[in-house]
Amino acid sequence: MSIDIRPGTPADHRAMAGAMANALLSPAPDDEAWAKSAPSWLETPSFGAWDGDECVGSASQFLVDTTVPGGARLPTGAVSRVGVLPTHRRRGVATRLLRALVDDACARGLALMSLRASEATIYERYGFGMAGESASVTVDSARARPLRAAPANGRIRFVAPDDVLATVEPIYDAALHRRPGMVTRPATWWERYLAKAITLGTASHVVVHEREPGRPDGYAHYDVTWNDGGPGLGGGRGKVRDVIAADDATELALWAFILDLDLVRTWTAGERPVDDVVPGALYDRRAYRVTGIDDEQWLRLVDIDRALAARTYNPVPDSVTVTVDDQWIGANCDTWRIGADGAERAHGDGELRADISAVSAAYLGGITWRALAATGRVVGPADAVERADQLFATRPLPFCGSFF
Repeated sequence: MSIDIRPGTPADHRAMAGAMANALLSPAPDDEAWAKSAPSWLETPSFGAWDGDECVGSASQFLVDTTVPGGARLPTGAVSRVGVLPTHRRRGVATRLLRALVDDACARGLALMSLRASEATIYERYGFGMAGESASVTVDSARARPLRAAPANGRIRFVAPDDVLATVEPIYDAALHRRPGMVTRPATWWERYLAKAITLGTASHVVVHEREPGRPDGYAHYDVTWNDGGPGLGGGRGKVRDVIAADDATELALWAFILDLDLVRTWTAGERPVDDVVPGALYDRRAYRVTGIDDEQWLRLVDIDRALAARTYNPVPDSVTVTVDDQWIGANCDTWRIGADGAERAHGDGELRADISAVSAAYLGGITWRALAATGRVVGPADAVERADQLFATRPLPFCGSFF
């Protein structure tokens, strides 16, 4: 029997969730879990793969905006819940599901698609490029203190559970311009990220920094617990879930508060920028230990004209021309001249030739054209590769910080 790919409806969502969970080594949602998860499915255009009455795969995308170099925000499909049952793999089901999502993104006028990959070998074939990394870290509190440059002005206060959502969302939105790759967060994401902090009886806390009373300009979300053995036997440990601030000074003030908490000996954070400002502010920078570097965001340009025009480029004197190949979106197949003044379609063959996955990887400025050329994903002379790097390079590096 052939596999039918069709848009998901509310009546389909639970079966799709079950198939996705199975594919990703997780249990199907029970009634309580589904009651919490069901509203988020209504936020996502989705597609299911059906073998008769059995759902054998799913793919969906949240509708968000991504910050690009220069601060513009572009409409983005945040791809999520992609999975195919083990019984139906190697039959092209995932390819058809992703193709349906890409076509849907085009129809909706999205400029980008973004995802977190369960495996790093899958998505390049669909036009996605690895565009940003994140670090997992451990910090020794005693060795880290005192922090340099942590401002003394302002105050930090705890946020009551009932006020957490209303307090942190505007702080996050105001900070979105700080790094390329950051995305807007739908309501259901906030509810998932902050579930413990808005529930009484948990040691999950949100604090805000205020330079002026009643005007918070940064927040931190963290969990604390005792080490094995409880009080007096090794102290406690903490997990930093989120630190978002209007500027570096406020971010460091929040970290100074966290690292000065009594009884907590060690902190971990699962996602930090690879160019984090924190290590350089510590009394002993070796107190901050990177335990892993992971590919964080995979990006795909859907509307290449809109994407290239929206971001800014560095003020270098020379431009570069790039010919792009895209097997799924014919409108993206052309040559562009890219310079300090922007990007426009050009005539003829470009100095560089690249697949859409390579251009997508380089787009946010965190992956170099040189690295792509060295691995054969960009073809062209070295001087053109260097010009592309000079134009696209971005600081701070791209970082998303939102798991979806």
